[in-house]
Amino acid sequence: MKCVYTRLLTDDELRAHLERGESIGFKGPAPHWQAIEEQIERLGFGDAYAVSRTGKGTGKGDEDFIRVSRLHAPEGS
Repeated sequence: MKCVYTRLLTDDELRAHLERGESIGFKGPAPHWQAIEEQIERLGFGDAYAVSRTGKGTGKGDEDFIRVSRLHAPEGS
């Protein structure tokens, strides 16, 4: 499942997605990819997920998209 948000998630919300092995996207004004990356690391999922940013880099934030995706398939898949 892939979910897209226009706001940052709380630790509990993000943890639930990561535990289920879901891909997550963030779009809208100035998503903070470094904050998302640090949150994933702090929650203990830094080795399992990658954070990437796409967009035209205009600085306006409305064209940026942050993707959080698994680096490898969960065990038993």
